[in-house]
Amino acid sequence: MDELQEISAEIIDIFNNKLKGLSPKQAETIYLCNSSMNLYMELGERKKALWEAKYTLQLLNNIINNGK
Repeated sequence: MDELQEISAEIIDIFNNKLKGLSPKQAETIYLCNSSMNLYMELGERKKALWEAKYTLQLLNNIINNGK
């Protein structure tokens, strides 16, 4: 499993097991990050997709740890 797949698995785990809910602003931010990651994957820009995935994971960890 490569780094992008590992991060994606962590994101899925957070959504399935740790996240209680998102505010509308949080949901929109996560949606935009995911859309950007998907676009970069389609364009073959793997480094940019990886950056978006890492940023999404960071945001989700902040939400579950700090509520922000």
